[in-house]
Amino acid sequence: MESAMPLVSLQRGAIVALLFDLDGTLVDSASANARAYAVALGEAGVAIEVAELRAKIGGRNWRQFLPEILEGKQSKASAKAIAERKTQLYPKMAAGVRLNEGLLALARTSRDRFQTALVTTASRQNTMAIVNQTGMDGLFDTIVTGDDVLRHKPDPEAYQLAASRLGIDPIQCIAFEDSLTGIESARAAGMHVVSVRLE
Repeated sequence: MESAMPLVSLQRGAIVALLFDLDGTLVDSASANARAYAVALGEAGVAIEVAELRAKIGGRNWRQFLPEILEGKQSKASAKAIAERKTQLYPKMAAGVRLNEGLLALARTSRDRFQTALVTTASRQNTMAIVNQTGMDGLFDTIVTGDDVLRHKPDPEAYQLAASRLGIDPIQCIAFEDSLTGIESARAAGMHVVSVRLE
């Protein structure tokens, strides 16, 4: 993890909540996510490599990247239909996601001192599939997904909603993020940000 903020800021009083992104931050689910989209797109007549999909997704919601992929293609399905099919495929592919054990340990050991939230662009169904399969259920005071907001990262709405649900000011939060999109979102909400690299 990289941070431009001194660790002393983690003292009680300065910071009261830790907010975590999911994909690429708490779990390495990018490959499983891209594979599920690749299958759903393939069924709709659009062939695309998993590596190319991973680059296009980059922490964005399907409403942001699927229209770009489908532009100019003779697809049998709409972006929404492809996203819904991907949601059906995802749970089986998500079973083998790799965990960021260090960051999860921080989340678990901080529960008695800080409020916690999960803030992701993923759908609630996909999010809960990961949360339940990886033993993260009960770890967060609130979970904000892509289904809960109108505007997705890099817009600050998701992080603003999480702070509102926790009943605190965004400046009292540290957000852990891996993507530039997520970092921009948390910063725009007025939060401190720790950049995470899941090796």
